[in-house]
Amino acid sequence: MTFDDFKALARQTLRNPEQAARWLIGQGWPMQVRWMALVLAVSLSGVLAFVSTLLFPVPEGQATILPIAGQPLVLAGMQLVAIVLGAGLMAGVGRMFGGHGRFEDALLLAVWIEAMLLIVQAAQIVVSLILPPLAGILGILAIALFLWLTVQFTKALHGFTSGPKVLLVMFGTLMAMGFVLSFFMAALGLMPEMPQ
Repeated sequence: MTFDDFKALARQTLRNPEQAARWLIGQGWPMQVRWMALVLAVSLSGVLAFVSTLLFPVPEGQATILPIAGQPLVLAGMQLVAIVLGAGLMAGVGRMFGGHGRFEDALLLAVWIEAMLLIVQAAQIVVSLILPPLAGILGILAIALFLWLTVQFTKALHGFTSGPKVLLVMFGTLMAMGFVLSFFMAALGLMPEMPQ
């Protein structure tokens, strides 16, 4: 894929995400290419997060929400696991509801969502340097873009027609995953202690 192809696909993703998803799936790239794209995407995301912490350090004594942002390898590893898990859920839960998507294609679509979010992440860093108040708006837009693309790509992956139903199932899955993860974290003693 050339840079011009990348730009064209990014524009197509914003205009017609389902068509862009079908084009990506139709390329038939081997699994090795999909894994390499995933590693590249999370590596770039980790680097951008690290650059962001260098440009906008947290003041001394102030608690930070994501202290791992200063550790790009750890952040990239966590993102890699999250994307693989998300792709597994996109494929598996969709099939439970009558879809026909495969994990390989869900992984490719999840990587492309990450690539689109990288563009927003880079823009957010630039905007933070020029017009800091607008950076927060870009953060909200990134969340909205993630949800919208995930719904549209899931529809394309499984052949679903209802966006609201996909969104509802997605939120239900996220809540169930949050419950399961909190249970495991509590069992492993990783949950923060409650004040007495």
